Amino acid sequence: MKPFVSLVACVASLALAGCTAEARLARHEFESVPVPVARSLSEASQGRVGAVPRPAALNSLTLDELLRLTELRSPGLAAAYHRWRAAVAEIGTAVEIPEAMLEYFENIEDRRSNIMLDGGKRGVMFTQEITNPGKLVAREKMLSAEAQVMAQDFDAFRRQARLRATAAYYELQSLDARVEITGRVAQMAADVEEAMEPMLASGMATQADLLRMQVERAEMESELAGLKLRRPALVRQLASASGVELATDVKLEPLLGAVRLTRVPERARLYVAIEENPMLRMEHARAAVAQARQVEANWMWVPDFLVGASWMDMGTPMGEGGTWSAVSVRAGISIPWQFHVSKARSDAAAANELAARLVVEQRKLDLLAELDFALYELSDAERMHKLLSDEVLPKARMALELVRADFSTGKARLSDVLGAQRTLLAGEVSSIRARTDVLKARAMLLSLTGMNLNGEGD
Repeated sequence: MKPFVSLVACVASLALAGCTAEARLARHEFESVPVPVARSLSEASQGRVGAVPRPAALNSLTLDELLRLTELRSPGLAAAYHRWRAAVAEIGTAVEIPEAMLEYFENIEDRRSNIMLDGGKRGVMFTQEITNPGKLVAREKMLSAEAQVMAQDFDAFRRQARLRATAAYYELQSLDARVEITGRVAQMAADVEEAMEPMLASGMATQADLLRMQVERAEMESELAGLKLRRPALVRQLASASGVELATDVKLEPLLGAVRLTRVPERARLYVAIEENPMLRMEHARAAVAQARQVEANWMWVPDFLVGASWMDMGTPMGEGGTWSAVSVRAGISIPWQFHVSKARSDAAAANELAARLVVEQRKLDLLAELDFALYELSDAERMHKLLSDEVLPKARMALELVRADFSTGKARLSDVLGAQRTLLAGEVSSIRARTDVLKARAMLLSLTGMNLNGEGD
């Protein structure tokens, strides 16, 4: 009876080992993924052609729609989701113990050949090795921590996918804005060229001036054609970053004409937000994995267990009638005598844990450096945008209008017109780039901190 009670106690301890708090937390976090997102990511990786209808290419797209569709259609995000799912499912293997063995044997007896029974005629033997519960619990904690790593990897990939999609969207908006402004300045050059025709007859302009104007207009039109040729490549980059199928001539929202100064939270809030960054939390989870491996290595010094039972038919003893049966119960422990191996494993696990802790500190330093650099890029881009929009561009537009008026009356030279056109075009392009840099810096800060930063007054 006592062996049976001991066996039941061992089985109960193994069942309890499968229900640690870490495992429940890992499974709960995986199940908290919104159902539409989980369903869409699962369908994205069915691997069967035609299993899921291919979405039609979009002809128009807003940034909000892009970010929503990115979380539903990105193959990379779907891969991260299934790596997480596999890690959660792997937790169930933590309580794995060696397979039980069931043996049947039957001895052979042949008196003519002088072959006699050896202890019994036939029998059944059952043997089960049982890993010590401490080792199983340590393994489960380790696998739960690895599931946490995959959870943070999924969150980090989601942020990175949103950042890539947002940056690609802004780049395409910037290209469209450059196409518009370059086309407008090229049209101005064409208007000046047309106005030079009567000036040639009156002697106010020379044929060389006309040729220079034609060359300037042709260069602008060539640049405009180059920008238009570049658009399909940027559309493909946007589709790659988001996983959303887009038409080559997809229409986007126009780039903001003016960007307000950003309301940047105080440093304390930003630093607290960095602590919740999934990349940093991933390193914390990896450190937890290393710690669980060290605990598991320490349990290698503890012996495992073995239980077994057997039944034998003893046959008919000589000189007696009837059949005798014998039943036996066995229990034992392993002897972890390879102390050098256990010590090496413990030392390696301790070194890996220390390395993981140091990686956490390094990751935190890297994220803080990225935060400071993103804040610098934001402030610098806002400074440049304010300078261009408040001073440079208004004066450049006014200068071009005055020079064109003076040129029509012969008070200005053609070189003055060309210089004013180039200055206006360079200022407009710089303004577009500054606005794009402001929006991309905000997206970077959102990816780093999870805090959506708006402009003042928004």
